[in-house]
Formats: sequence, C-alpha cells, structure tokens
Amino acid sequence: MAFDAEATITSKGQVTVPASIREKLRIKAGDRLHFRLTDAGELTVFPIRRRSIFDSLDKLKLPSIGRPVSREDIDAAIEAEIDDRYGRSKER
Repeated sequence: MAFDAEATITSKGQVTVPASIREKLRIKAGDRLHFRLTDAGELTVFPIRRRSIFDSLDKLKLPSIGRPVSREDIDAAIEAEIDDRYGRSKER
C-alpha cells in the first residue's frame, strides 16, 4: 500500500518529514535516513535501522532479584529466551 505526503524545502535545504510518515516509519529526532535517487528522477527515502542488543532488553524477562542485575543474570535470561523461542538452549 502506498502512502503519500508532501513537505516543503526550506531556504537551508531542510525538509521536515510529515508526522504521519514519521509515525509509520517509527522515526524520531536524531534518526538517520538514506536517500536513493534513480536515473528516472525518483527519490526513495529509507530509515537507517541500527540494531543494538539494548534495543531488545525490554523484551527480555530479566529476574527481579532486589539487586543490580549481573552479567550472569543477563546470560541466564538470554538462554531462557532462546529455549522458549526455539526449544533449545545455547550449548557452551
């Protein structure tokens, strides 16, 4: 499904991405965009997705243990998630 929106270029060459597009692409201030211009003059804009382990930390089921979480706690939570998703544990 196509989604159209319009924007105006400022005297400094800047464009504000319309709110409806930002919401659909889930982008916010500071995010980076990639521009592709074809020989036919068609411009396509893609969000640059950076993947970080910290992006998924909220999805991990970290134990509430009443103390700071250690590396071992995080490793155990990751192994449990792998086991839940794929029915197997990471072999060491």
